[in-house]
Amino acid sequence: MNNAMSSSRCRSPFGLPSWATDALLFGIGNWKSKRASRTAGRSLLWASLLAVWAAGALAVPAAAQFTRQEITYIVDPNEGAEARAQYVYHYFKKDRDPNLKIPQWVDEVLDAMLSRPVWQDPEEGVLNEAQLWQAPVSVLYEFFEHTRKTFPPEFNGSLTPPGALIKDYEDSRVRFQMALDRLYRARLGDSLGGRGRAVLAVYDLILREMESVLDALTSQDAARYHEAVVAVAALTHNAFEIFHRSPRGYEPPTTHAPSSMAGPLFLKVFGLMMIFGAMWFFAQAKSESAGQMLDHQIARAKHWANEFNRQFVAIKVQYLILTPMALGLFCGIITLNIFGILIFTLGGIYLGIKLPEWTLSYIRTRRGKRVEAQLMDAMILMSNALKSGLDIVQGFELVQRDLVPPISEEFGLVLKNYQLGTPFEKALLGMEERIASRLLSYLIKAVIIQRSVGGNLTKIFDRIVENIRDESKLEQKAQSLTAQQRIQAIVVGIMPWAMLALMWIFQPDVMSAYYFSFLGVVTIGFCAVWMTIGMGIVRKLADIQV
Repeated sequence: MNNAMSSSRCRSPFGLPSWATDALLFGIGNWKSKRASRTAGRSLLWASLLAVWAAGALAVPAAAQFTRQEITYIVDPNEGAEARAQYVYHYFKKDRDPNLKIPQWVDEVLDAMLSRPVWQDPEEGVLNEAQLWQAPVSVLYEFFEHTRKTFPPEFNGSLTPPGALIKDYEDSRVRFQMALDRLYRARLGDSLGGRGRAVLAVYDLILREMESVLDALTSQDAARYHEAVVAVAALTHNAFEIFHRSPRGYEPPTTHAPSSMAGPLFLKVFGLMMIFGAMWFFAQAKSESAGQMLDHQIARAKHWANEFNRQFVAIKVQYLILTPMALGLFCGIITLNIFGILIFTLGGIYLGIKLPEWTLSYIRTRRGKRVEAQLMDAMILMSNALKSGLDIVQGFELVQRDLVPPISEEFGLVLKNYQLGTPFEKALLGMEERIASRLLSYLIKAVIIQRSVGGNLTKIFDRIVENIRDESKLEQKAQSLTAQQRIQAIVVGIMPWAMLALMWIFQPDVMSAYYFSFLGVVTIGFCAVWMTIGMGIVRKLADIQV
């Protein structure tokens, strides 16, 4: 230790030993004094530079001083990392020292490991399982022997600068990597009585630290060299402890006695009852406002029922309203959590209010497209009727009789209203209100204008038929070009909620703990708002008016 300190004091300002600096100056002086003899001068200069390089290599972090405790931790003959690597090596030998204390499981599996060939080496021949596990620990023992050379003589060292051992460290790293690669390729993760994967994970970390040792030596980083060597020793101790522990396996989840869960369950039920009681008293205090809201919803339900009847669809609107509300309340109660009740109940109420409107809009849109698909045939049929001398009402009768629903139903309803005394123009406007179709609106406006001011309705029908053909082609092309955007809008809206439901199925406790909290409620609200905005933007981009 004192020799190393004295060596560090005798360095030049350039970080080199004094003898190396003298050699450099001597070579340069000779080169200047013997310019006439250029060959001799160059030889001396190259010799001096070579000496400087060698001195620099030897000067790689020799100042990485280890404490006595760290040296003992690495090379103690009984409890050091070097000794423990040697112990593990002898675990896999039958002729080991009888005084060596080994884990009980080693003798149980050693015979099978010795008799099981797992690797064919071109130089070493057939290697069994035990030999493959001996290889990395033997390399570790040599690694610590190289490190011992940098220690003081009292620890059987020679104060060798670590930079002089860079070739030995590199050889140890390569051999350790080859031994580790053999273990992986032989698929020995289940070896060592179930401890193989844990030991391999530690060996991976040791290999990284060996690479750090080489990086420290090449960059002359004494602190990093010191940390890497200590880390290799610590990981070796960790691997040794794995050999003496039970392997990791399945541990059944801890179950709580029913009596210990009764108290929290009672408090949750009592809290829910208090919440519903508070809501009941609040509703009683606001009975007048609640009555007005209820009357408004009843009026809306009657309106929706009438609209469904006008679409020739029989649906009980009260089921569309009350079913989502009841399901939301039921799911909220099951969670036994105030935030869960809040999320599911508000979601059920929102769906109950909006579901009839969404259903009606979907039915109207689908029915309008079906009518548009039959509209060209209907106009051709009415145009032929007009050419044959019939009037427009008789043309409607032909459409009702010869075509199939839904256009026959709509034209038949117009005729029934006309026969009951409703003006024909008003009956047509009623059909336009029922069916969401732009092309049907063209037809109705043409008929109304013709009946008001006159004109050749046959030519108008022929022109509308041509427009319908052209617009249908353009619309089909636009639909094909925007198909990807429309599908993206659907995926963006559905996929996050589907993934949330899937994760909830597999990890209900974790998901409930987060989403049934204040932060979880805010997260759900934030995601719902921005996903709705995103869906609206994508759908608007794909909505091309023809």
